[in-house]
Amino acid sequence: MMIREELCVGCGRCQPYCPTVAIRYDGLKSIIDQDICYECSTCLRAAHCPVDAICESPNVFDHPRDLRRHFSDPASRHVATGIEGRGTEETKSGDVTRRLPPGKVGIAIEVGRPNLGMSLRDVQKITRAIARAGIHKIEPCNPIHSMLADEATGDLKPELLGERVLSAIIEIEMEKGQIRSILKTLKEVAREVDSVFCIDCFMVVEPGIEIPGDVLEEIRAEGLSWRPNAKINMGLGRAWE
Repeated sequence: MMIREELCVGCGRCQPYCPTVAIRYDGLKSIIDQDICYECSTCLRAAHCPVDAICESPNVFDHPRDLRRHFSDPASRHVATGIEGRGTEETKSGDVTRRLPPGKVGIAIEVGRPNLGMSLRDVQKITRAIARAGIHKIEPCNPIHSMLADEATGDLKPELLGERVLSAIIEIEMEKGQIRSILKTLKEVAREVDSVFCIDCFMVVEPGIEIPGDVLEEIRAEGLSWRPNAKINMGLGRAWE
């Protein structure tokens, strides 16, 4: 994002809306620090500049800077997947799309938050750790998959590592017997990540809408607490073949 100097009147109205504090005064007018700006468009949507001085940067969709917009602006449609909001539906439609089949367990690592964000180097720390733990496949419908240079090592494409985004989600699939190993790995790599992340564990529920007890036991065994959430699509999907 940019502020047109010739229009800005220095009211400062836009500054509190920036989630990364990228907008500041330079003399009597506001400017946006391009290194810190995540291209989330919050200032453009919410600040309602009285003189319409806020506009998109001319290079907002140049790669790899375009990743800032795709992972930080909830209204942006990610170029890799065509999905809004960080580029993935996660498991919200999993019961009808069958992205995660019965008997399998999925883990989603949601990295970064507004006012904090993170470098894509932090994403690479996690994908590398996952690879060392034996998971070499990121969910193909997740944009992180297209950003990998080497699935075997978890390395991202080197030209992406200088970018920062507000939030990203890494999704993987595994057998039930791998849960503890992955959770242990994520607890270890959390010490290295210069941001925050939460872990989602998801699966198709058993008859009677029961959460598999063996999965919950694996979570508890790693000293982690869990909070049950569910999304059930009733009559809105398509039958599995």
